[in-house]
Amino acid sequence: MNNRLLFGLLLFSLVATTVFNVYVAGTSSKDDMQAEIRSLEVEKQQALEEKNELKHTLKEEDPAEIQKHKKALEGQVSAFIETAFVQNKEMYQDRKKRAKNIMSDELVNTFFPTNVYKGETETSVDDVEVFIKTGNLASNHVQVIVRLEHTLHSLKNDQNQVSPVFIEMNVQRQKDQWIITDFQDFREERNE
Repeated sequence: MNNRLLFGLLLFSLVATTVFNVYVAGTSSKDDMQAEIRSLEVEKQQALEEKNELKHTLKEEDPAEIQKHKKALEGQVSAFIETAFVQNKEMYQDRKKRAKNIMSDELVNTFFPTNVYKGETETSVDDVEVFIKTGNLASNHVQVIVRLEHTLHSLKNDQNQVSPVFIEMNVQRQKDQWIITDFQDFREERNE
């Protein structure tokens, strides 16, 4: 009977150990599966984000889209030149209103510091050429170089002074519109 009891205890311990091992293996297997599921979900999310970024990049690098950005940029730069460098008493208020959609507030205050134009000169521009310095029109920041002939007409003595002007502009896209944020004489920058 002693042998039977000993055999029963041994059999019970083997069954208990086997059940315990199966339970532990199943539990760790579930944990491993859940960890793998979480890992796969993270990978899936990253893949979706990368796919969306690639779609966005592809859309912006589409030749038609680039041409659209270029035309909009050239239009804003031309409007800036007309607004900032063509001066006369009659159009001062209209130019000041248009400037708010073309340039930064700082530049508006620089070009239009008063409510009334009090100058004794009129200015005009001719032969405007626009060169886009940064080739990546898909970015939100572009540098543009402009060459133009600036004519200063003195109303006092009825004389004209014509001078070539080279300007480097910083242009940023804000709310799907290009805004001139800063500019400087290109020749001055090169001489420094």
